[in-house]
Parts: sequence; C-alpha cells; structure tokens
Amino acid sequence: MIQQHRTPSLTAVRNRDRRTAISALLALATITLTAGCSSGGGDNAETSPTPSSATPTKTMSADEAQARKDVIAAYQGMNDEEVKAYAKSSLAGSDITKYATGDALRDAKDTVFVNMRNGIVVKGEPKVTTSEDDVTFDASGARAALSVCFDLNTWESVDKKTGKSLVPPNQVKRYTITAHLQKQSSRWLVTDEKAHKDKPC
Repeated sequence: MIQQHRTPSLTAVRNRDRRTAISALLALATITLTAGCSSGGGDNAETSPTPSSATPTKTMSADEAQARKDVIAAYQGMNDEEVKAYAKSSLAGSDITKYATGDALRDAKDTVFVNMRNGIVVKGEPKVTTSEDDVTFDASGARAALSVCFDLNTWESVDKKTGKSLVPPNQVKRYTITAHLQKQSSRWLVTDEKAHKDKPC
C-alpha cells in the first residue's frame, strides 16, 4: 500500500472539495452496482469462463529420470565412503574415487589426513535427505547440481583415545549443502560441494 504524505496545501484542497468528492464517489458507486446487477446475472454466472488453476506439468524423459537417480546415487556413494574413511581416519580400502573427483576428492583426503594426525575419528553417520526434484542439469546435460539436507546430529567427531566429543557446542548441525557433479564416461562424480550453514532444512 502506498502511503500518502499529507501537506497543508493538500489538506486545504481536500477540505474545500470534500462535498464534491463525496458526491462523485456516490455516483460512481451507483454506476458500478447497477452494472453488476444486470438482469442476466444468473445466466452470466453459468456461462462466464472460470480460469483453470491447473498448471501444465513438464514430462520427464526416461533418460532424465535415470540421470537424476544416478546423480543422487553418486552423492550417496561418496557420503558412504567418507563415513567409512572418517570412522577410522584412513582411506585404506576406500572406493571414494568411484564417486568423487576434483575438490570433493581433495577435501575428503585432507579431512582424513587432518583427523589422522590429531587422533580424531567420527562416529555414526549423517542423515542425508534429497530427492529427484532437487537435481538440476545444465544445458549440456553433463553437469548437475544437487541440493541436500545434511543432518550431523547422528555424526560426531570424538577423540580416538578418550572417546570425548570434539564437537563445538555452537556448531550448526542441520543445514543445506549444494553439490556439483559431472558425468565422466557413463558415471557421475561429485566435483565439489558447498555448505550453507545459514540455510537450515
């Protein structure tokens, strides 16, 4: 609603013309009501077209539907391998290279190395929530973005020797992650991911 700022001159004009304005408004209201109450009102109610509230839905091809599933599977695969590696602070026997490359793979390796040097292991596993509707593709169809709800409440960093929790008391534990993936040959790989800790989910 636009708020009008009243000035003395505008107020004076309104006071002088109040009767004229009221008369004009009453006349306009009478015309409007008369037009709305035409003798054919009942028939008009039956014949007037009603706008449809339905919106057209985009038909997804079988290839796109499968690609969305593959993107989610790649991210979940990377997450599963990270859980196993972080639980023992070692990439020995890990298959993470099947699911991650670039910055995503480097970050996972760096985390394992730092945890190993500091005697940290991570217990449990995070809860990852996403769906096919959270996948978007670029024009080429070879790159994708995935929005994920990441819940750390069941995944905790602890001191390997003492078992004491190392999680800061003010750590955000449930937030949105955006992952980017690229198709290489016939396989989707996670290239990077960004946490949006200011966006709870």
